[in-house]
Amino acid sequence: MKGVKLHVRVLAFALLLIGAGSTAWQIFVLNIPVSSDTTEPVWVIDTKLTFNARDNTPVKVQMYVPPSWSKFITLNESFISKNYGVNTDIVNDNRQAVWSARRAEGQQQLFYRLMLTKRSNSRFAESEAGPLFRESPDLQGVEKVAVEALLKPIREHSADIETFIREAIKLINEPSNDNARLLLGNNYTQDNKSMVLELLLSSAHIPVERVRTLRLISGVAQTPELWMRSYNGKRWLYFNPETGAQGLPDDRVVWWTGNDPIAKVEGGRHLKVEITANQKVMNSITLAQSIAESKENKFWALSLYDLPLQSQQTFEIILMIPIGVMLILVLRNIVGLETLGTFTPVLIGLAFRETQVLWGIILFTLITALGLSIRSYLEHLHLQLLSRLSVVLTFVVIIMALISVLGHRLGLDRGLSIALFPMVILTMSIERMSIVWEERGGLHAGKVGIGTLIAATLSHLMMTYPTWTYFVFTFPGMLLIFMSFMLVLGHYRGYRLTELFRFNAMIKGRQ
Repeated sequence: MKGVKLHVRVLAFALLLIGAGSTAWQIFVLNIPVSSDTTEPVWVIDTKLTFNARDNTPVKVQMYVPPSWSKFITLNESFISKNYGVNTDIVNDNRQAVWSARRAEGQQQLFYRLMLTKRSNSRFAESEAGPLFRESPDLQGVEKVAVEALLKPIREHSADIETFIREAIKLINEPSNDNARLLLGNNYTQDNKSMVLELLLSSAHIPVERVRTLRLISGVAQTPELWMRSYNGKRWLYFNPETGAQGLPDDRVVWWTGNDPIAKVEGGRHLKVEITANQKVMNSITLAQSIAESKENKFWALSLYDLPLQSQQTFEIILMIPIGVMLILVLRNIVGLETLGTFTPVLIGLAFRETQVLWGIILFTLITALGLSIRSYLEHLHLQLLSRLSVVLTFVVIIMALISVLGHRLGLDRGLSIALFPMVILTMSIERMSIVWEERGGLHAGKVGIGTLIAATLSHLMMTYPTWTYFVFTFPGMLLIFMSFMLVLGHYRGYRLTELFRFNAMIKGRQ
């Protein structure tokens, strides 16, 4: 016996570990929310390209789009156009969309939509390698002297690539510095400052490149902002060329790198690009599913959410039955509540999903009382069990039909839902109730009937609790946890709570 108990405990512990482990993996690895009401913000970036096509001329439009290694996760990407072919290419480590058409006339409009989530993209840390090593530019005359004069204090005041670049940006933006003013040529635009910064860093053998970013702010037409970045051998370092601030803000999306404009057109003119971003809210479970699909996560394909919608609704009910079963197990083995059968209350609780609890209790009580009356009458006819059950079942069907018709006439729509009561369950409940009545009296039969209704009501409340329904359906590993508790309760041999009240007088007498 001790060996069997140990076996049960080990099995229960193993099921508990597997169930808890799978649930934790879904929550912390797949980022599946623990509540169905959880929502998360997503960003929708819309880009509109407008231009006038030249008559009888092939049209080709090229536009840079955000890379796949962005720190944000792409949920959806759409290219919208009329009579255009669309392809995406990799050009100098950038992604580029290409629209093409044999002929186009008049004003043309092309659209690009990108949906992002701010959840961290694991691929971002593993983005492409750093830029190639650059040779020092061949400088002559005053430019060479100015560059050397700027590099000297930068080297003295810096300790690594990060501080070197920040010191360089600081000197370039210093109006009183004659060397910086010479290299800028009194042109203090951001593009020109970036060119001078590239010149200085290339002279110091530090690779640097321009990067265009988009700020995530709702409802404002934007132009991509220029940032600079350098590779320190381990990761990218981003810098604001105006302030020297290091680190790309959390609300910036990398769009493309290099000196080229965001878009260009062949066979057209007056190209205009408009970019707007808007924040929306998405249900977290839908968001997690979209992320898993975008990553082609095979484990998510094993999820119940991959089933058709009708099947999902069916399994939402089926998966809640073990919760009702575990409740009945606790009520019978621990509390000591007597019911009609072992799992009859669970099935009655399922029927309460349509009738609701109050109407369900009324209808169950009414049909059972009428069924007991006909069962008592049939007892005097000395019928066999199968014949008696058949007559009772037919009587139950007739009663259900009459109540439904009467309820419809009286405007009581709940009476119509009685047809969803399991007829066989009601028939067997009537049969068992009558047997209890004969063997132990009407008082005990009423006690068992009340216990059945209490257990059915509690199981119904637990099986229809929205939080539980979502949690068990989303994390089916919980069923293994329930199974482990069922195994442990299977070896409970102690007193039930009701027995403590029954033997309370005897305990006091011994004392």
